[in-house]
Amino acid sequence: MKDTYDVLVIGAGPAGSIAARTAAEKGLDVLLIEKRQEIGDPVRCAEGVNKAYLKKYVEIDKRWICADLNASHIYAPDGTKIEMAEEISGGEVGYVLERKVFDRALAEQAAEAGAEVRVKTRATGLIIEDGFVKGARLMHLGKEYDVRAKIVIGADGVESKVGRWAGIDTSLKPIDIETCAQYLIAGANIDQHHCEFYVGNEIAPGGYIWVFPKGGGKANVGIGVLGSKAGKFKPRPVDYLDRFLEKKFPDA
Repeated sequence: MKDTYDVLVIGAGPAGSIAARTAAEKGLDVLLIEKRQEIGDPVRCAEGVNKAYLKKYVEIDKRWICADLNASHIYAPDGTKIEMAEEISGGEVGYVLERKVFDRALAEQAAEAGAEVRVKTRATGLIIEDGFVKGARLMHLGKEYDVRAKIVIGADGVESKVGRWAGIDTSLKPIDIETCAQYLIAGANIDQHHCEFYVGNEIAPGGYIWVFPKGGGKANVGIGVLGSKAGKFKPRPVDYLDRFLEKKFPDA
């Protein structure tokens, strides 16, 4: 690891890896770091993405496509179904990805473009001089490094520490956060070409349940519940999800 780069990207998720690749393709000296040992693991995602936006930024590779969706089904509390098919919505629906493979492929593309990629490397603070960010303090294998960069990109998640260190309020209130849980299920009769969404306060207060097929009879089934409606003295999101699975997919 060098002392100086043109661009330092903190966080090797899709945004970080694409930023690093783009900068490297322009001839800039780039360092991309990831605090975990394995890029893309653990997966904290339902893995469904919009086709049009995905194609805008990456070349589609069948290695990380689990399912090609042609419709979305939305279920109201009374069971009424609304179908959003491609011919109705006026555009393509989406894919369900294998995020572990997808994230690693994007990091590989950044490396192939010339970026230096380091895992097990954590940012512990920013180097700020005269009110400007000049780099970051990094920890790699127990050793500290001061790395300077002309541009520092914080791609470290929704409540970014990098942003907070720079003076940006990145904290979120419970009313703005969904508390989530998800299972990968198998053995259920699930259509592999459409995703499903279930809404209603009895099902997922302030949120929804999703069913995203992953091929081979498998699916991600998860729930998001508004943070202010989950927690102490209230059912947990996983409780709502277990109840849904027992009713909808008892044999899964």
